[in-house]
This record gives sequence, structure tokens and C-alpha cells, in this order.
Amino acid sequence: MLLTRTSRSAVVALFLAGLVLRPQIVGIGPLLPRIESSLGVSHAVAGLLATIPVLCMGVFAPAAPSVLRVVGSHRAVVLSLAVIGFVGLVRAFAPGPALVLALTVPVGVGIAIGGTVLPVVVREELPTRPALGTGSYTSGINIGAAIASLTAVPLALIEGWRTALVVYAIAAGVVAVVWTRRRDLPDRTVVERVPLPFRRPIAWMLAATFALQSSLFYGFNAWLPEVYVDRGWSQTAAGGLIAVANLTALVFGLATAVTADRFGSRRLYVGGAAAAATVAGACFAGSVPSAWFWAVLLGAALGVLFTIVMTLPLDAAEHRSEVAAMTAVMLGLGYVVSAFAPAVLGFARDRTGSFTLSLVLLTVDAAILLALSPFLRIHTTSRPT
Repeated sequence: MLLTRTSRSAVVALFLAGLVLRPQIVGIGPLLPRIESSLGVSHAVAGLLATIPVLCMGVFAPAAPSVLRVVGSHRAVVLSLAVIGFVGLVRAFAPGPALVLALTVPVGVGIAIGGTVLPVVVREELPTRPALGTGSYTSGINIGAAIASLTAVPLALIEGWRTALVVYAIAAGVVAVVWTRRRDLPDRTVVERVPLPFRRPIAWMLAATFALQSSLFYGFNAWLPEVYVDRGWSQTAAGGLIAVANLTALVFGLATAVTADRFGSRRLYVGGAAAAATVAGACFAGSVPSAWFWAVLLGAALGVLFTIVMTLPLDAAEHRSEVAAMTAVMLGLGYVVSAFAPAVLGFARDRTGSFTLSLVLLTVDAAILLALSPFLRIHTTSRPT
């Protein structure tokens, strides 16, 4: 099915929004050794720079439906991107670890609102192509994550680790301006009030699935570079390892977006990707040679998982107000759980003196997701509002 001009515009806009939703988090991973040294903090405290925004994404995701009812989907996206850009810029110049950590909170709030609203935009503007619409912004997220992980250290070589945060903040501000120029599109301002579906078993299944895949994403992005720095790699090479994973995630996320509306079941995609992540995690934990290959395998798993899991609320909901509510529960519960992954993994590193236990925990996470995948039963009929 050919896309209309308006639909193509929506795909591009969704992609750009996704592009700037993760650099402020993912870019921290390759910079952690420099941040720890500069701020004089432990691995566990440094891990909070990745944990806080993810926790905020869980705590504040349920607020997104209220924001939608007040300002509409279009303005909600603009507002969230503006907050990420402005506060992110202020954080980049903040002195001392306490203020840097404190300013990470509103950055996480902006990411929370933006990430919860984008599925509603997909339902509004691409109602018959949910996987394609979802894949538009998840591909942007994967590219943004890859760019952040690849450029963080080179940018830090200019004027320190804060330089990277400045660049990522400015990028978010630019995309916010781009979204303000989408004035030819009607802003659907009213989203009906519906209760959050805490009593529906499918909401809890989606939350568990999202928590497991999100823990994999943030756990590996936060610590895989430093795992290989500990094993003797340079910071640039170790950052390149997670960049390869994220670039591979992009390719497989795009492929999934194109095919998932037409072929296969959601269970098949989730189960296959979880199996690949389990193998990759075990090989990283065992320090099996060919780390670049395991990074590719991990990236393939993460790309498939993220695109499919973010599509699930559109499959499970009847209309856009339910999409917002279902997404809020899935992201709210899922991110609250997965938010602790970087800090817990950093704590395990501090206690044991190596990252072996941390990698084992991530492998177990993937294995649990594999075990849950056969129970993920959702009809994939797209229903326009």
C-alpha cells in the first residue's frame, strides 16, 4: 500500500522525534569512565545517570494521557522535545554531581511524555500501518542511540564529556522546532478519558515484556563499553562495540517494521529475538571471542524486540484513548522496573570487581523473556479511531 504525502510526512516526523529521545541516556554509557573521574563518584552513583531518566519514564508515563487531553498529541510532542533540549543544555553546564543528577529528572520526564505520546500519533496518522508507524520512531531511537554511543567519546575529546550532552540537547531543540512547523496537519486535541487498564491481564503481560526488553537495552548500553574497557579495549573501540549493536538494531528494527504488519506473529518475533539475546548475553558473560559478532546478534535481538513490543499497545487497544492508557501502563510499569538495571548492574560490578555477574543477570533476563513469549497472545488487527 502506497503512502500518501501526509503519511510520508508523519513517518519522517516520527523518525526525527525518535532520533533525539535516547542520546541523553545512551550517550552516558561510553562516557561513564570520564564522568566517574570528573565528578568523583562510584560506578553505582554514575549508573544513576542512566537509571534516573528511565525511572522517570516509568513514573511519569501515566501522566501522558492527561497531557494529551490538555494540549493534544502534536503539542505534547513539541513540549516534550523542548524540555529535553532546554533542560539537557542546562544540565550540560551544571557543576557538581548533585545538580547533574537533579537536572536529569526533568530530562527523563520529557522523554517519558514523548515516548508515550508517539504511539497515539501513530494511531492518528498511520492507523492501518501500526508496525510501520512504530518502526518509524523506533528506528529513529535506534539511530539516535547508535549515533550517541559512537560519537560520545569523540565529542568528549573536544572539551570534556559535557560537550556531548550539549550537542545532544541542541539536536532535541532543533527537532522540536521542526515539529512546530507541522502546522498543515490538524492537531487532534481531545483524547477521551479512559481508566488505566490495571485490571486487564494483557496490560500486565505487556508491562512485563517491556520491562525485560528495556532492561536488556539499558543494561547493555550503560555497561557493555566499560566491560570491554576492563578487558583491555580502548574507550573508542569499546564505544564502537555498542554502536555496532545499535546500528544492527536499526537494520532489524526497520526490517521488522516493514514485515510485521504482513507476516508472522508477535510471539514468533519476540521469542526469536529473546533467544538471540540469550545467546549473545551468555557469550559476553563467558568472554567468548568474536565480541563484534555477539554485538551484531544482540543488536538484531534488540531491534526486533523494541519495534514489536512498542507496537503491542496498538494491537491490544480499540481506539487512541485506549492506546494512550495501555501505553502508559506498559511504559509506566516497564520503565520503573527496568530503570534499576544500570544501577543494579553497576552495584554488582562494585561488589564483585568484575562485570561477569552483571552479564549473567542480563542473560537471565533474556531467558525469562524467551520463556514468556509463548504466552503473548494478542490479535494484530489494526483498528482506526
